Amino acid sequence: MSFVIGVDIGTGSTKAVLSTLDGEVVAVARRDHAPSLPQPGWAEMDPERDWWGDVVEVLAELDTTDVAAICVSGLGPCVVQTDDDLRPRRPAILYGVDTRSTREIAEITEQLGADAILERCGKDLSSQAIGPKLAWLRRAAGDAWRPQDRWFSAHTYVVARLTGEWMLDHHTASQCDPFYDIRRQDWAADWVEAVLPGLALPRLVWPSEQVGVVRRAAAEQTGLSEGTPVVAGTVDAWAEAFSVGVRRPGDLMLMYGSTMFFVQVLPAPTSVRGLWTTSGVERGSHTLAAGMATSGTVTTWLQDLTGGAPFETLLAEAAAVPAGSEGLVLLPYFSGERTPIYDPLARGVIAGLTLRHGRGHLLRAPDTDWTRPDHVVAPDPATAPTYASLLQTFTELYPATRAQVHRLARSAL
Repeated sequence: MSFVIGVDIGTGSTKAVLSTLDGEVVAVARRDHAPSLPQPGWAEMDPERDWWGDVVEVLAELDTTDVAAICVSGLGPCVVQTDDDLRPRRPAILYGVDTRSTREIAEITEQLGADAILERCGKDLSSQAIGPKLAWLRRAAGDAWRPQDRWFSAHTYVVARLTGEWMLDHHTASQCDPFYDIRRQDWAADWVEAVLPGLALPRLVWPSEQVGVVRRAAAEQTGLSEGTPVVAGTVDAWAEAFSVGVRRPGDLMLMYGSTMFFVQVLPAPTSVRGLWTTSGVERGSHTLAAGMATSGTVTTWLQDLTGGAPFETLLAEAAAVPAGSEGLVLLPYFSGERTPIYDPLARGVIAGLTLRHGRGHLLRAPDTDWTRPDHVVAPDPATAPTYASLLQTFTELYPATRAQVHRLARSAL
C-alpha cells in the first residue's frame, strides 16, 4: 500500500501526517516552536532550525518507506533570502504580525498610488505584503543588497531543500504585493522593476503541481526515498480551507489559530478595500480573505504570563465567566492589526479591570461569543440619548487617540 505525507509549518508548531491515498490517517508527528520577537514590531524564525530542522524531525517519526508523494504547507507569506546553497542571509521575516516595513509601505503606496495598487493587486499594501518587506531588506542590507538572491516563504524553503527547485505558488505570490497582478495571475514585472530593480523572481506554479522530486541529500536527512514526488503546496490557511471543502464560489472557512482568518472562494476577482483578494488553491481561482494579527497567540501569551497552567484549566475558568467578562474589555492588537484597520502601530488594550476580575476574565474577554448574546437590552426612550452618546464616544475612541498611541509606540522603538 502507498501513502502520502502532508506537512504543515505553523506559527506555533510543525505537524506531519502520514495517510493512505483515500485520506485515512495512519500516523502523526509534531514539533513545537515559537517566533522570535527581537524588537517591538518584529517577528522572525530561523528557517534552518524552525522550518527545515523541524520537518526533518517529524519525518523521522513516520514510516517513509512507501510514500507516493509529499506536500508542504506553511505559515505565510514570509520572506527569507538565501545564497545559492540555500543558507539564509538572516532570520525569516514573518507574515502580517511583523510590522517593521511601515515606512516602505508608505513609500511604495505613494510611488505607485493607493487606488492603482488596490485595483491591480486586489488589496491595499499592509504588513501582510511581501513587497515592502523585501524593500526593508534592501534598505537594511545597504551596499550588501543582492537582488539576484533567491527568496522564499516557509513551505517553498522546505520544498527547495527537498528538491533544489525555486518556485512560488500562485496564491503565495498573490500576497507578494505589489508584485503580482491579481487579474492576469502573473508577476507585475513593471512594478517589480520600479520598486526593486533587478529582483529575481521564482517561477509560478499552482499549489497542486508536482515541482520536483526528493534529492539524494534530502533523502539522507529525511528518510524519504530519493525521487519521491514533491507537490508545491501553499500558505497554511488556504490549504486548510481547501481541505475542509472550501472550493466553490461562496464557500467560506473561518479559521481559529495563532491568528484568525476567513477565506471565501470568489466567482471572479474583485477589489474591496480592507479585505484581501488573492489567487486561490485551484488553477485560475480567486478568494477573498481577511486576517487578524493575533488570536490564539494572545491565549498563549496569557498562559505564559499567569504561570503556565494547562489550557484545560484556563478554559474551565473562562467558561465560568459570563458573557461580556463582567465589563472587562480586551482589544487584541498585540502585534498591530491587519484587517480591517490596517494599523501596524495599533496596540493591545485591557480596559475595565477591577479587583473582582481574574485570569478567567482575561481569557474570556477577547474570546467572548458575541454571536450568542446573553440578553438583549432595549433602553428606555428616556435614557436612549445617553446610550447614543456612549456609543459615539466608544466608536470615536480609537481614532481620537490614534496619534498619541502612535507617538508612544514610536518612542518605545
